[in-house]
Amino acid sequence: MTQAELTNQNHKKTRVFSDWTPKGGIGKSSLAVQIAACLAEMGKKVLLIEIDMQRNASKTLLSESPEYNITHIITEKVPITQAIYQARENLFVIAADRDLDQAANHILINGRKAYDVLKRAIDSLTGYNVVIFDHSPNWTTVTNAALRASKEILVPVELEPYAIDGIIEMFEKLQDEMYDHELTITGIIPNKVDFRSPMTQTYLSQVTEEFKEKVTPYIRIDKQIPQSQAYKQTIFEFNSYSKSAKDIRKLVDFIINSGDNDNA
Repeated sequence: MTQAELTNQNHKKTRVFSDWTPKGGIGKSSLAVQIAACLAEMGKKVLLIEIDMQRNASKTLLSESPEYNITHIITEKVPITQAIYQARENLFVIAADRDLDQAANHILINGRKAYDVLKRAIDSLTGYNVVIFDHSPNWTTVTNAALRASKEILVPVELEPYAIDGIIEMFEKLQDEMYDHELTITGIIPNKVDFRSPMTQTYLSQVTEEFKEKVTPYIRIDKQIPQSQAYKQTIFEFNSYSKSAKDIRKLVDFIINSGDNDNA
């Protein structure tokens, strides 16, 4: 097998996700960490790429701030391989930084070629089964670049009034901005679900009726998630028998068997 054939084969095995929603406070970064950790636990080689200046994902997974980060990749100061750090067995991280605005400005100034910088970087990688972009809720040029590097999108949603309207508005935004790039909607994820609230089941039914098979298994609210983060652990390290760990495993099974599953 030639190197070109080997590279092609590896690319076919790589699924590239964006975990994004324009609404804050939904637990998006935490969800991205747990999905990545679960996939790694299952033996898949996972790269989590953080493009959120809050850096919640890398703070949980890495013991210290790395020398190179996503801004270095976007501004093409280092190759992507130099900014990848191993966090756990099978789980690797590219961290964000406080200078992410510089990366956004770099893309804006340098035009279309710069919008594809992350796609080119991801395409140069081999050996990863899954790449996950952990976004901030803001729409920036970096958001645009990461979505263009992605093949699939996961959409966390809270079950609350007008949740459906928010998802539809998000899809309209994506259609306007990504008109020349196809993204598969792999899953709409009901997150931080609290069945103690009397309206939760109603909202869940409404979202399921509207989006049908795109709605994934729900993730229940669980105080052990923030507790695990305080110890810089994933929920599987903190308590693999917790309700959220069980829910995440169901979600990951859904993801593996959905979307571009030929590449799983």
